[in-house]
Amino acid sequence: MVEIIEYRGYRLEVGRVGKGWRVSIYLPGSTCVLPDSPTNLEKSNRDEIVAEAKRIIDGGITSRTSV
Repeated sequence: MVEIIEYRGYRLEVGRVGKGWRVSIYLPGSTCVLPDSPTNLEKSNRDEIVAEAKRIIDGGITSRTSV
């Protein structure tokens, strides 16, 4: 089951992968996953991987796309 989170106009799709988690980041209106989307195949905390995806958006994507 995939959980969808809206964050600053981006769509984050959170799902299990192996023992860990994957967050697929989509630009607003896009159907393509960003290659920087975080994945952790080892046993990990869901909230940590979501926080990492949000840091990616806050730190790099927004500055590159808002020019």
